[in-house]
Amino acid sequence: MRKWLAVAALLTLAACVSPEEQAAMDAAQRQADGQECQSLGFKPGSTAFGNCMLKLKEIRAQENNTRAIDRANNMPPPWWGPRYGPPYWW
Repeated sequence: MRKWLAVAALLTLAACVSPEEQAAMDAAQRQADGQECQSLGFKPGSTAFGNCMLKLKEIRAQENNTRAIDRANNMPPPWWGPRYGPPYWW
């Protein structure tokens, strides 16, 4: 039992990201977004460049929301079987 608890704890901690790692990933994403906006012809510091950066962030947030909804909708039923009750499908 302790062995399984230790394995579960290690797997949980392995999935964690430190604040420094998260900041580095965010900075890399901002840099990639900036390069993408520049490749589209927007000049850094302009309003259009800022709008491009915001639009890329908005697209990424929407993709994350879509993936979360897909994960929630594709979860297997609980061990006692599918949900019975409202809403009724007939």
